[in-house]
Amino acid sequence: MTSLMNVGIYVFEDMTMLDGYAPLQILSFAEQFNTFTFSKNGTPVKSDSGALLTPDFGLDDCPDLDILVMPGGGDVLGEMRDSKLQDFLKSKGAEAKYITSVCTGALILAEAGLLDGYKATTHWAYIEELAAYPKIDVVDERVAVDRNRISGGGITAGIDFALTVIAEVIAPEAAQAIQLVFEYRPQPPFNTGSPETAPKELVAMVKGMVDEKSKDLQEYVKNKHAA
Repeated sequence: MTSLMNVGIYVFEDMTMLDGYAPLQILSFAEQFNTFTFSKNGTPVKSDSGALLTPDFGLDDCPDLDILVMPGGGDVLGEMRDSKLQDFLKSKGAEAKYITSVCTGALILAEAGLLDGYKATTHWAYIEELAAYPKIDVVDERVAVDRNRISGGGITAGIDFALTVIAEVIAPEAAQAIQLVFEYRPQPPFNTGSPETAPKELVAMVKGMVDEKSKDLQEYVKNKHAA
C-alpha cells in the first residue's frame, strides 16, 4: 500500500483565508494526499476576514512534509521576521519534496532562501518586493512551476495553483476530474482581475491601498537588499 503524501498548509494571524483554504479545499479531494493545516503554536488564528482558523498542528508537532504550502496576506512582514518560523522553513524546506506558495506567501519563502535559484510569482502588487531578492527569477504569471517549486499569483490563483500541484504531483487527469467536481469554470462579472485589463485609475487606487498596508514590509525589503 502506498503511503499518503503529507500536504501541510501554514496558517497565521491576519492571513488571507482564501490563500490557504481554497487550496485546502481542492487538495483535500486528492486521495493521494493527507492534507492538514498548522500554525506557529498550534492555536487558532484569526484571518483578515475575521474568520477563526483552527490548525491541526503547531511547528513543534507538525508531521514531516512532502508538500509545504505557504499562503500570504496583505502584510506578511511578521512571518518574514519570525525567527522560529524561518528556522522551521529552512529545516523542513531541505526535506520536503515540493515547496509551494500562494500570493505573498512567496515573500515568506523568499526570506528563508527557499526560492533562490528558482522561478516564482506572487500577487501583482508585490512583484517588485519579490524581485528585490536577487537570486529569484520573478515572473508575473497565474501559476509558476520550476522543478519542485510551484507558486501562485494573488488570492484566487490558489485554485489554479492547487489544480496545478495535483497535475504535477499526481497526474493531469486527477486534476481535471477534481476541477469538474468543483465545477471550476470562472466567468468573472468584470474584466478587472489584472492590472493589464483594469482601468489605470483603478489600478493606481488599489496599488495605493496595498502600499499603505504594506509600507513597513516594503521598507524592510528595500533596506535588506540595498546596494
